[in-house]
Amino acid sequence: MSNGAGGSIGEPLTSRDALNYYFESARTPGSIVHGYVLGERPHRGHEVSIGEAVSFAESVTSFHPLFTRRLVPTPLDLTMPHWVSCDVDIERHVFLHRAPTDSGGSYLAECVARVSSQPFDYSRPTWEIHFVTGLNGAEGVPDNGTVMLFKVHHCAIDGMGTSALAHRMLAPSDADVSRFHDDDFVRRIRPIPTTAAAVARLPRELAVFAKAVMVRHRAQRRAELEGTIPSRSTTTFPATRFNRRVTPDMTFGYFVADVDDLRTVRSAVPGATVNDVLLSVVGLGLSSYLATVDETPDETLGVSFPVNVRSGSGSTTANQLAFAVVSMHTHITDPLDRVRAVASSTSRAKSEVTTRVGALPPNAASVAPAVFQRIAARLQPSAPPDPVRVSMNTMVSNIPYGAAPMEVCGAPVTGVFAPLPTVDGVNLAHVAVSHGSRMIVTVSSHVQLLPDPERYVECLRAALDTLLDAAQGFRRTPMLPATG
Repeated sequence: MSNGAGGSIGEPLTSRDALNYYFESARTPGSIVHGYVLGERPHRGHEVSIGEAVSFAESVTSFHPLFTRRLVPTPLDLTMPHWVSCDVDIERHVFLHRAPTDSGGSYLAECVARVSSQPFDYSRPTWEIHFVTGLNGAEGVPDNGTVMLFKVHHCAIDGMGTSALAHRMLAPSDADVSRFHDDDFVRRIRPIPTTAAAVARLPRELAVFAKAVMVRHRAQRRAELEGTIPSRSTTTFPATRFNRRVTPDMTFGYFVADVDDLRTVRSAVPGATVNDVLLSVVGLGLSSYLATVDETPDETLGVSFPVNVRSGSGSTTANQLAFAVVSMHTHITDPLDRVRAVASSTSRAKSEVTTRVGALPPNAASVAPAVFQRIAARLQPSAPPDPVRVSMNTMVSNIPYGAAPMEVCGAPVTGVFAPLPTVDGVNLAHVAVSHGSRMIVTVSSHVQLLPDPERYVECLRAALDTLLDAAQGFRRTPMLPATG
């Protein structure tokens, strides 16, 4: 029922997942998009027909509840929206886009930006499958190639869960997918409360929330005084053009890298991870790009990255990530010294995040009532139009897809990417997705801030080359400037 009246049953959003619903806006989209580059199908070429696309979608709807239920709000947001089972018109969720013959490599970027920015229609399940066909000139895509875009809402699943789901959806028929069940959460199907019942229990929910705020605050102060957890960092970084507030108009670019190149750099710095190398690539590339527009900051820049806090014991929330912020050490000139500094910072930050999650009571946001979230979202101020200091300059995420084979309509998946929409005040986002021996690194921003994503991508590509040369012992003079 669209009005959430009693008598219906559904699964209420958890407070944590509801943040992605209530705080969604044009400046902070709530969608996840993963793209799959398809190779040639034996005897059938690259082209996928609309009939094949619909048949494929029909074949995967049993793999997750998100395919067959929609989000139903309750009157006045007196309680959380509920996932309610519904009939699904598959053809309203499947789309075919054919590239114009003279579009070159730009059409894929245009489709990604359009699909990522378009909000969902909550009157039906929040998923879409888009096939972009006839692509020519797009890096990493075969001539006359096809890319499938799988779009879901962030309140239904997170990036790691989407990866696990995709492995089940796209596995060859004889594959063992038993290990790809990362997003199988505890289900809480229950009657949807009537308006009267929601009003009656609202005072208790507000009291529970207030108590959770107080308990968390006291526990945090006590743990900080006892040294069990470190005090929260108040470090800020100089704002760049990518921290300005602009009219949303997504722009997108990417490049394809060899995973072994990042591993070569990692091997040159004991204790570093591939993610540390990736953060260093972004730091070098961002420094280089800002230098080309004469906007080199005087201090180091900061980056946010997700930390997986899955407990493995089952959870009621679809989003199980925390976030850490570290310096990218853009003041360090030597490329490998920069990777060492980044590795040290990320190791400390990840330890602090996991320690904090384990030592403290749940964040009060995990029990925040729907009415509170709705009011908070409406009252939340926009980011300053032109800030001087910020808590972070950019975002970086790394999603390992592994090497398990995947296929769509008989075509092998030869590459995976995942554009990340930016958020208000942090208008530059990067995601690296590795599948097999390839890693596709994407960048998202807005046209006013990044009118030339191709140039920025070349800065990132050159940054990886600089790190690789250093790791291989060539020790050339770095072509990318440091800040500060």
